[in-house]
Amino acid sequence: MQRFREQHWGLHPKIDPEFGPQPSSHKTTLTGDEGDEIDVTLELSDKERVSHYGLNSRATNLFSIKSDKLSIEDDLVVKVFWAEATRTSEPDILKRVYEIAHDQDIKGHVPVMLWYKSFEETSTAKVRQRLGLKTEGARVLYTIIFRKLRPITELTGRDFLLAWWETVKCHLALWQNDVYHRDISASNLMYRTVNGKIVGVLNDFDLASTEKTATGTERTGTIPFMALILLEDDALEGHVGHAYKHDAESFIWVMIWICLRYDDGKPREHGRPLDAWLKVDAVGCREKKSDFLGGQARRSLKAGKGHEENWKLATAYINALVMINATISTSPEDQDPYVQTDDAFKVYLSDVIRLFLEIPADGPREDTTQVVTSCLASESEEWELVSTNANAE
Repeated sequence: MQRFREQHWGLHPKIDPEFGPQPSSHKTTLTGDEGDEIDVTLELSDKERVSHYGLNSRATNLFSIKSDKLSIEDDLVVKVFWAEATRTSEPDILKRVYEIAHDQDIKGHVPVMLWYKSFEETSTAKVRQRLGLKTEGARVLYTIIFRKLRPITELTGRDFLLAWWETVKCHLALWQNDVYHRDISASNLMYRTVNGKIVGVLNDFDLASTEKTATGTERTGTIPFMALILLEDDALEGHVGHAYKHDAESFIWVMIWICLRYDDGKPREHGRPLDAWLKVDAVGCREKKSDFLGGQARRSLKAGKGHEENWKLATAYINALVMINATISTSPEDQDPYVQTDDAFKVYLSDVIRLFLEIPADGPREDTTQVVTSCLASESEEWELVSTNANAE
């Protein structure tokens, strides 16, 4: 055991500090995959440091950083994660995204990657080979530096709905251009401010693919936000393809989650609904979510402060999901009524908004009507200003 060095325990000397008390920061020099050397100071004690766990508890860590070489007006973050080696890497996915970013719904609504590095020497395939094991599922350490974004959970009311819809449209445009995100969650929807205007950003492409059939060996997704059908045993075993409609449903679960669990842009301190979804496995979560859709208990739930109007729209989406699931369950097994992307977008997302605007509701809804109308038509001067400023980036 004494022969083992830090890197043998999964620590990389360029990224991780030495064993002992954790310092508040860690300064290092790194050479990127394209040969560009940069200085980086990792802010290890950053209060906004984030660890995000996926379906199989694979952690992604985000740190605030400083770099003289990359010094720009915006704050920076570094993403440190272990990517499955057989997947198309996130940097390669983002390069493809930037190639098609001339699309009005994409440009300005995706993260800005400034630098990246893959540490091939860390591949877990080496250990597996020495042990005579299959290398399938091997992982490699990646670091990527981005301009810092803010979580969409901070937003309320009109700002939240605008940012949410922009990420919906960005995701659709990417899907239509053969970039498949496949991990829509509350932590992957972000925003930034451009000339004082909120701009929604679709983030985290480490599980994305440019292939219609997902690459890698694991089902992708974040359990509380995954489509119900993807939480069934057959899907978890890889027997159900990941279609656009599944991500569309995830956007709805994100809206439900944020409307019920956040007050004025902060997590509710007491009585936070849906906690049970976090305490069970994938199959258990499907049962909880199914009960939520079909039960009466949700009707007594109250939206968090700042989301009262958005919750009315979320309720319309809930009712739509109930009807959609009923339609799917009564359709022949070989006939998926929402297999086409455009059809799924209309049925799951855009038609629900239009129907919502036509149905009278208790209480005033002028603000929601104005926001949704501008989202759909992109006709208001303010909406055009936001889009123009975002695309100028």
